[in-house]
Amino acid sequence: MDDSARLPEQDQRARLLAAALRTVEDSGPEALRARALTAQVGASTQALYTHFGGMPGLLETLVADGFSRFARYVAQVPESEDPVADFYAKGRAFGTWALAHPRLYQLMFGLSGDELRRHAGLEMTVTGPTANSPEAQSAVNVLVRSMTRVEQSGRIDPVDPLLAAGQLLSATHGYVLLEIAGVFGSDGDGLGIMRPLAVNLMVGLGDSRTAATDSLRKVEASDAPLLGLS
Repeated sequence: MDDSARLPEQDQRARLLAAALRTVEDSGPEALRARALTAQVGASTQALYTHFGGMPGLLETLVADGFSRFARYVAQVPESEDPVADFYAKGRAFGTWALAHPRLYQLMFGLSGDELRRHAGLEMTVTGPTANSPEAQSAVNVLVRSMTRVEQSGRIDPVDPLLAAGQLLSATHGYVLLEIAGVFGSDGDGLGIMRPLAVNLMVGLGDSRTAATDSLRKVEASDAPLLGLS
């Protein structure tokens, strides 16, 4: 009898999930194979079905876990008396986490191949967000709460914080995907596009260009240590 068979169920589940995450981050979700995955932890393929109901369930769990870690990372950004600067700082954290986990990020948003698109973690529409898990909902909530602070400060025109957050999310998500694809090269040139875009979007919501630029400069000048990635 192998050692994995004697592991508590939660330990075996955690080891399978960790092995799957390593595979995704090294080679993408398309590289996941039931036999290879369970072999890494010394378990039979039945363990995959016992803990996740099969490969689709494992992918859904990976997506939920990714959104949970993503939400925690962005939520850790300290808040100040400048809600616009704080929103920009959370946007920076968004990009930092996503670019540190590019293959997982793509899986979370259903961008890992046609056969995996059903695993997209959330949808945002004018009627509200539709999340496939509480973890995905928590990620949306972090952004909406931050934009709510911006709206309530009077810096921008009255607006539904969900719709405003969705606009900034669209810009940041597009930037991240272009960075992942290498469109901006390797010298950080993409930030030269994203910085004025972030200001333009906030101005479009009603902030003054001077105030929005000053808030962005506060974030760029911050000497706060980088958050630990996980």
